[in-house]
Amino acid sequence: MTTSSQTLGGVQLPQVVSLHEAPLPQTVFVDRDGDVWEATGHTYDGQLLLVCKAPRDPRDAGEGESHRWTLHDVQQAFGPLIARTAVAA
Repeated sequence: MTTSSQTLGGVQLPQVVSLHEAPLPQTVFVDRDGDVWEATGHTYDGQLLLVCKAPRDPRDAGEGESHRWTLHDVQQAFGPLIARTAVAA
């Protein structure tokens, strides 16, 4: 038996983190208007938070820091969403 909390029988165990501190997915979401939503964090109960930094319609842009929406809220208001992996082309 090993004394390390990181391995079990030579198998690397995943790191346990709180949901609100979990790594962000490398995926962006595109809404029905073509606006791109990026992950910016998680709520304390683990819901993904998104922000649209540059909406296509200037009237949709707010002032100051962008309002962060949960994935569920974005889907309800601007869906359907299409997930797109954020990979350099």
